[in-house]
Amino acid sequence: MLALLLFYWSITCTAQVRQKNRGKEKSAPPAQTHRVEVESSSFDDKHLVHALPDSGLLVISTKRHAVEGKHDFVLTKYSKALKPIWQTSHGHNSNHAFLLLAAEPETLYLLFYRLHDRKVLLYQVNNTLGTVTFSEHTLPPSGITLKEMKALDGQVFLKALEKDNLSLLHLNPSQKEIRALPLTLGLKEDVGEFRVDTLTHAVEVVVAESNGTRSRLQIKRVNSKGEVVGTYFVQPQMEFRSENTLQSARLAPGDTLNKVLVGTFGHRRYTFSKGLFSSSLVGNLRYFDFSKLKHFFEYLSPRKARRMKAKFARREAKGKPVLLRPRLLLHPVMPHPQGYAMVGEIYYPQYKSGPLNLYSSIYGSGQDKQPSEQELIEGYQFTHAIACVFDHEGNLLWDNSFRLKNETYPELVSKVTPGVSSAGNITLVYPEEEYVRYKTLRPNVSISDEEKVEVRLQSDSEKLYASNEEGIIHWYGSNFIAYGFQRIKPAHGQDRTVFYLQSMTFD
Repeated sequence: MLALLLFYWSITCTAQVRQKNRGKEKSAPPAQTHRVEVESSSFDDKHLVHALPDSGLLVISTKRHAVEGKHDFVLTKYSKALKPIWQTSHGHNSNHAFLLLAAEPETLYLLFYRLHDRKVLLYQVNNTLGTVTFSEHTLPPSGITLKEMKALDGQVFLKALEKDNLSLLHLNPSQKEIRALPLTLGLKEDVGEFRVDTLTHAVEVVVAESNGTRSRLQIKRVNSKGEVVGTYFVQPQMEFRSENTLQSARLAPGDTLNKVLVGTFGHRRYTFSKGLFSSSLVGNLRYFDFSKLKHFFEYLSPRKARRMKAKFARREAKGKPVLLRPRLLLHPVMPHPQGYAMVGEIYYPQYKSGPLNLYSSIYGSGQDKQPSEQELIEGYQFTHAIACVFDHEGNLLWDNSFRLKNETYPELVSKVTPGVSSAGNITLVYPEEEYVRYKTLRPNVSISDEEKVEVRLQSDSEKLYASNEEGIIHWYGSNFIAYGFQRIKPAHGQDRTVFYLQSMTFD
């Protein structure tokens, strides 16, 4: 009986997938041109892969179970053809943990954290030759967790978390002490952007501010000396101020006042997202409800999508707000031939005791302290990703979407990796064991969500026995790098266990 039920269940699932993708075009598979293998085991070794500004590729290799004393970490830079350009080996103590990386065209910055005190080591790597200098620095005297690192004109900036408050630190390689900049950034969930604008030579931070009923965004710009060179505020127009709540946002590159700011907004409440907005730094907000996006509901079956659109049309005809309850995890804004591309992932928090009720404690009515929402969340369910293209004035030109696996994850971390081709197509990818799932989005085209490709081996005669720690990063343009560990059986000879890099180029 169980076997029969499983058979009918598989038939039903297959039929639903076919229905969702009926009449949709298929994305072209990627060209897998270049591959490199390094003999390596996931039990012994760890490799971190980073794309560089000059379209090179940096691999940081360390020992996974380092013994006491000194050991080496290895830096290898690869060309676009995945040929080694240089490789250097550096000794350091086992209590030094690699933490963060930032890159400028001429210099790479690697930050190592010393576990037993507040010291960090900064390695400056010449991007052309691979030569290295390093310096030791002291963190401010408080419990600080370093989250992100950026570099600007030879200076290093760190986004740091102290309890639940965010601060910005300035590391001058020529000075011993790392100083906290006198900036108020708010709580950790308030910062939507921390980036470097190489065009205007500024570090930029975007902070969402809300008093529960009204909201605004604060944009701060800091020069390479750590001095504030601009502060801007963006808030809803007066007629929308009590209805629309601005949430997290991302900045596009460009001239200061002509920059496009893209983010999410909610209806009255700060928690849920109703749609996207765009704005310049002097205002001119435009709102785009999720329900009005052409492809927002394509992750549903055609029948469910029609019912959802009809429901919102009825509510709108009655003058009632169209409310959804998703949240959107925003990716950085990407340059696009028509302007800018924004990718975001729709997710829903999953709570420990059903739907969120902040007015009753899951710990019992006898508790005085009500749990925070973060304490109630036990996971994040991702349903689909959306991609929107805006022109340089912030007008929405087109949108599309990519249905995800609809799984729940313990941490709020992005699942897809985006890239933009020279033709303006947007490819979204994510790893799935030995496969890479992908979808190349184009304007006004419904495209299948079911395409996946195996990472190719060196020869068609080889067989893949096992793979683990798979990943994929955006490299440049429409080029990506898939990586991970594989155990491979050749047609003749001994098995081999390798760490691989495999280029993937999409149309």
